[in-house]
Amino acid sequence: MAASENEGHSHEARSQRSPMSNMTREVEKPRPVVELDDIDRKLLFLLADDPRVSQRQLAREVGMSPPAVGERIARLERQRVIRGYTTIVDWSALGYPGLVYIPMTLATDAVLSDILTELRGIAELTELVVVTGSYDMIARFRIRDHAHLQALLLDRIWPIRGLQRIETFLGLGEIVRERGVRELMEGSVTLDAAPFADDDE
Repeated sequence: MAASENEGHSHEARSQRSPMSNMTREVEKPRPVVELDDIDRKLLFLLADDPRVSQRQLAREVGMSPPAVGERIARLERQRVIRGYTTIVDWSALGYPGLVYIPMTLATDAVLSDILTELRGIAELTELVVVTGSYDMIARFRIRDHAHLQALLLDRIWPIRGLQRIETFLGLGEIVRERGVRELMEGSVTLDAAPFADDDE
């Protein structure tokens, strides 16, 4: 009987834990810092400016041979410093000029995995972060207009079981966009490489 009571107390204690206690399995873990030299940084700057730039052009810029540059880039990809190459689009031109930020607090009996599945299924979601303070998470969505926001809230977000409290903050216009590699690391490159002697020239 005592063993059964202990199991009951243990189960009750587990069920009273905050749903955020499971978040550690969901958030992306910081990766170890990768040692980069000036050539690596210069390559990152150039690729951030133009992901389509050729290895021959990169080689000219950093004063190395194209095969050596290719190996450098492959190493940065293996180390996941470079995680992909992307296209920056103008969301307004695509018909999604609006930004809305929605901070969320989870109920004590919320099932975190269910909430995250629901949120990840919303195509307009562009970012979801765990935060400190009076909220648990903040989500960012791209919207077309007021009617789109209304449908998003009424049909997709408010029905999610386990959301105790949300607020809606409409973005009125961007002042500083997300910083790129160049802005974050500006000044850390001191490379003045002599141009690589191209045999074809």
